[in-house]
Amino acid sequence: MRPKSRLYKSHIKHWDCKLRYAFLALPEKEVKEIFKEIYHASKEKGFTYERQGRYDVINLLLLPLVASPEQVRYLHKTCLMIKNALSKLIDLYLEHPGIREILPLTEEEEVWIKETWTKHHKKTRGVWSRLDFHFDIYHPHWKDTITFFEDNSVAVGGNHYVPTAEELIASIVLPRLREIDKNIVLHKNEDIRTLLCHEIVHQAEVIGRKGLNVAFAEDKTLTSGITEFPSLAEFYNKTFGKKCEMKTYMVDPRELYLRGDEIYYKNHEIDIIYRDFELVELFKMGKGEHVRAIKTAFKKNQVISSIAGEFDHKSCWEVLRDKRFLKIFKPLRDAGIVKHIPWTKVIRDIRTDNPEDKHVELLNYIRKNKDNLILKPNRGYGGYGIIIGRDTTQSHWEEMIDRGCTEVGKWIAQEYRKISSKTFPTVDENGEIVFEEFYTVYGLAGTPEGLGILGRASQRKIVNVAQKGGIVAVLRG
Repeated sequence: MRPKSRLYKSHIKHWDCKLRYAFLALPEKEVKEIFKEIYHASKEKGFTYERQGRYDVINLLLLPLVASPEQVRYLHKTCLMIKNALSKLIDLYLEHPGIREILPLTEEEEVWIKETWTKHHKKTRGVWSRLDFHFDIYHPHWKDTITFFEDNSVAVGGNHYVPTAEELIASIVLPRLREIDKNIVLHKNEDIRTLLCHEIVHQAEVIGRKGLNVAFAEDKTLTSGITEFPSLAEFYNKTFGKKCEMKTYMVDPRELYLRGDEIYYKNHEIDIIYRDFELVELFKMGKGEHVRAIKTAFKKNQVISSIAGEFDHKSCWEVLRDKRFLKIFKPLRDAGIVKHIPWTKVIRDIRTDNPEDKHVELLNYIRKNKDNLILKPNRGYGGYGIIIGRDTTQSHWEEMIDRGCTEVGKWIAQEYRKISSKTFPTVDENGEIVFEEFYTVYGLAGTPEGLGILGRASQRKIVNVAQKGGIVAVLRG
């Protein structure tokens, strides 16, 4: 039922209300048709996630969230400053042995880093990353709600999903809403695929590559995970192939080999490798010719993310807050960004500072403050293994702390900060249109040229597409 115009105008205080009122004014039949269109278009455009060989369409929520120009500017600046700080971690690791208990690596990983990271890498560090965070996008004091959870700098998801989500909402949903309210004019963010392409081109230019043959390398034997690579390769070949003589290939790392000092896939000389695998995953693929090829590519800085991308441990936040490195990370403190980084510690038997900056026995503090903390695998992804203190028993909590002490460096404790929720239209089991509550978190992929924003939503507190969460488009007002 269409709201009366006077009531309609009086309730539009921000975009949340504006979009909701326009949506509620649509006939039910048309809303159900929109759901069907979104589903079929998502399937057609590869908006999917693979689970044990089955391709599931990712749930795309019908109503977007809207970021203000002020929010976009602040998040862009903050993203670049945090990324710049994180780029220093590999040098700190090599120069300060004490940091290695916070950012632990296997012996094989450490050997690779020492053998492949050179002074030439400082010209361009070649790291493509996504910073995951939360903020209450419609809160009047939204800056106070910002919390950065972790950095992802290898196998970054969202490069295809984000622009596809924005495109689907902009082409299918917004035209219907504008028929109700002509003032609903929203804009897409910078295309993450284009931002990534700029990084690839820049990397090639800095290291003096004359060609632009790009290998998108992933383990093709896996039957679970993101399904973005084929869509990305197709997009680049169509969009940038002729413009910058770029050719993109879908490659399994084991298909790469050396001819002299050059990396090849079949008979194609490769200039840049964009990787979807961590070093530990590469080592599990065997000891074939591909290992020498990829190690050479790392040394020649032909890989994105470079070897520096291995330092995306959740414990990197502990380093950024560490008082030993105050001078190095001074810009974060001067800009007030440290307040967005939650207190984080690798679980171990030490005396250290707590969130209130008081000196405590760490293990004792973690045990006694269950309701204010969460536990996470230090290098895990997909939202797996996360324990929210207030949602678990004391016995399980202590069991996980003991596990953290046994599995040295593999678990972290992090300050708990509340995640806000928003309501979105969805279809219930009976096929009826209902509004349900979803927790929302975000990811930032930023370069000096622009900012891409990933929105994720779930009815579970652990919000991740891998755990069947959905994606919500974040557009600009």
